[in-house]
Amino acid sequence: MPKKETKKIDVAKSFEELEALADWFEKGDGDLDQGLQKFEKAMEIADALRKRLDEAENKVKEIKERFGGE
Repeated sequence: MPKKETKKIDVAKSFEELEALADWFEKGDGDLDQGLQKFEKAMEIADALRKRLDEAENKVKEIKERFGGE
């Protein structure tokens, strides 16, 4: 059975989006509904980044094991 492929995200672009959202919150110009939408988007991006970083960490471990590393 083939491995389930996860959608690869553009890490740099995702960090830029998170930074833009953080900047928006720091300015404090928006309303509550807009803030909730942006907060949800930020959490989705953060979750996707966490998953992608977990995948990368697992790949590093796999490579190290394959070449006799820890």
